[in-house]
Amino acid sequence: MRKLYIVRHGQTLFNLKGMTQGWCDSPLTDLGIRQAKKVGEYFKENNIKFDEAYSSTQERACDTLELITDIPYKRVKGLKEWNFGMMEGEAEILQKVPRRPDQMTHEDFFVPWGGESDKEVASRMSRTIKEILEKSTANTILMVSHAGAMWTHVLSTLDNPEKDKPGHLGNCAILEYDVDDNNKLKFVKIHEPAKDVK
Repeated sequence: MRKLYIVRHGQTLFNLKGMTQGWCDSPLTDLGIRQAKKVGEYFKENNIKFDEAYSSTQERACDTLELITDIPYKRVKGLKEWNFGMMEGEAEILQKVPRRPDQMTHEDFFVPWGGESDKEVASRMSRTIKEILEKSTANTILMVSHAGAMWTHVLSTLDNPEKDKPGHLGNCAILEYDVDDNNKLKFVKIHEPAKDVK
């Protein structure tokens, strides 16, 4: 059984300011740097060693990965965050998006503004991860991505998303997956070693 760990990047300037950050980018804050280092310590303490590593092409993800491990890695566009279109950089827009109580994502809210739907993000993430797994012989793989992309993807891997959804994906949260011989993912759990970092 192979293992896949997908980590959300550390806190960024836009996270701190409450600004929508999809395909646009901003640097890690000092807290974000400490969060990423804490995740690196967590993996070392739990004797989790990576054979391969991949990052979103966005700087906040690459910087996070480089703070977690010093192994070489590949930058992959398919691991990028949800594209929010013209809503990029807006303040607190994600909190203002109208949602039904049973709605687990923003669905296709951003499509009229040139963004992606949740299904497009989940499909892109699934396709990218599948391609990486099919080409790789690594036993333990690290990927660094983004909250929206990770959330839509993990929901797509669950048999019963409403019952089994993992919970909040804070900065530097880790999604752990088992990977079977057919490269099918099984969500195991969420780890948040950086949750209490100040």
